[in-house]
Amino acid sequence: MKRIALFTLLLALAVPAVHAESKDREKPIEVQANHFYGDELKQTATYTGSVQVDQGTMRLTGQKLVLQETASGYRKGTLTGQLATFRQRRDQKVKGVEEWISGKAEQIVYEEQTGIVTLTGQALVERSENGIVKDRARGSKIVYDTIRSRTIIQGSNGGRASTVIAPRSNR
Repeated sequence: MKRIALFTLLLALAVPAVHAESKDREKPIEVQANHFYGDELKQTATYTGSVQVDQGTMRLTGQKLVLQETASGYRKGTLTGQLATFRQRRDQKVKGVEEWISGKAEQIVYEEQTGIVTLTGQALVERSENGIVKDRARGSKIVYDTIRSRTIIQGSNGGRASTVIAPRSNR
């Protein structure tokens, strides 16, 4: 039983290995929505209705976004929706192979300072190469660090995490 738990933990840390396009963090964050409410005293902005957030190749969508500015000047965004979505291109490792990470969940939290994305509620993250899904992870909560390429999956369906890894011969 301990071996299975250790193997699952190691697998969760390895797949999908997320390494976001490094230049995205240097780009401005653009937000579009049907409605906006800003509170300068609380340093918050609330966007509702068909929310779309873009920063370089990263795109998040949902029905509501609460964007907060921390004391140190970084932003933290909490996006919700029937299923909010996240998508970002990875830095190219192999010429001719374009990799994307995409995910969806009931809630997605993005922390600008740490580069951590947390998907909660029916969480799904997939890695695709040239438009073909290669790896998939499911759980009640998926946390990944876009800077350090680390992923942690908390299980669902009886406490279990699920991953599907493409065989090396098909890569």
